[in-house]
Amino acid sequence: MSRRRFGLILLIQLPIAILADQIFSNVINISADSTGYILVVDKTHQKMYMVISKTPGALEVVNEYRITTGRQIGDKEREGDLKTPEGIYYVNGRVPDSKLTPKYGPIAYTLDYPNFVDRLQNRSGSNIWIHGRDEAIKDFITEGCISLENGQILSLGKYITINQTPVIILNDLSAYNVKQSEYQAGITEWANFADGWAQSWDAGAISAYIGYYAPSFRDETGRNLKQYKAFKSALEERYQWKKVLVDKVSVLVSEHETHLKFRQRYLSPIFYSEGQKQLFLIPQNSEWKIVRETFALTTPRLSTDELLEQFLQSWENAWEKREIDTYLAFYADDFIGGEYDLAGWRVYKTQVFQSVEKVRIERGAMRVQTNEEQVWKITFRQIYQADGYRDEGTKTMTIKGFPGNLKIVREEWIEEQ
Repeated sequence: MSRRRFGLILLIQLPIAILADQIFSNVINISADSTGYILVVDKTHQKMYMVISKTPGALEVVNEYRITTGRQIGDKEREGDLKTPEGIYYVNGRVPDSKLTPKYGPIAYTLDYPNFVDRLQNRSGSNIWIHGRDEAIKDFITEGCISLENGQILSLGKYITINQTPVIILNDLSAYNVKQSEYQAGITEWANFADGWAQSWDAGAISAYIGYYAPSFRDETGRNLKQYKAFKSALEERYQWKKVLVDKVSVLVSEHETHLKFRQRYLSPIFYSEGQKQLFLIPQNSEWKIVRETFALTTPRLSTDELLEQFLQSWENAWEKREIDTYLAFYADDFIGGEYDLAGWRVYKTQVFQSVEKVRIERGAMRVQTNEEQVWKITFRQIYQADGYRDEGTKTMTIKGFPGNLKIVREEWIEEQ
């Protein structure tokens, strides 16, 4: 992927000189429900903007702030150089009010400088804050922090979530001018990047997958790229199949790094996980390469046995309640059960549900087999009781699909004589 300057799309007129057809796209919402609030700092024009994307492809400017930044021009390189860093950071804390002198105003938020990319570049320094001040705002007067008037820093608090709110710090926001067609091309390009990364992993194309990573990559456990490749290759040998799905994608872009965030759902014969993946990329040889990645579960990780057990419990519950539409929603359109297709199954089960008043299902431990991607053959002992009637036997189901959309495609019943 080429290193285009995708900047921030601004939907309202700004006080800096911008022509009507100019678009800035440092925040690209490809398919995320919402990006949350994002701070974008323009050092050249001494402005900061609070933005949010509530729908894919659109961004709203919530507020604009007059700021002042470091006394020295340029990107921060070392402790004491009086420069404000440039890149993508996160608000990672708030300085206790008791430790603030009047110089820093009533509130100070800390940024995670130096971040992983900064450390790769041997940049040093610390204590980069967003804070208030005890004097009038003038251009370029801090020691490297981002400073606002006290009234504005107080109003900023309702938009800040510790360890979540990003801060994109740019030298000059207006330098990220693109045309509408280029902005749309940026959406497509980043979507293709995310899809290509996921598809190469899904297909087990390890060489293509590793091609997305920088030589300096480190994962969360500290593995380098060679070790990470060996780890992924070993997993390919271990699992018969897997399925990786990526959606709710958003991108934050600066000159020095890009953060690609999305929901990742991973299914294997052994377990299912769902969470937020974040890829951190740096430019190398005119391409963006992954230098770090993080993953945080948003739901508890489940073994496939637990996942299928939950599915069967919900299926049984619908059966016992005789809710025909809810019950049939567990079955695939191409379902076959004995002599019935789905339409015939509906007629048969509707007649049975209407003829009884109380149903009870007891089920023994299930045996699970999987030899085909996203397909499980489940066998268990079942006891069915309804209005004094009882039968007992072995049920075998074939279940296919992905968590959230599992369906029964075959059902066989052998009654004990």
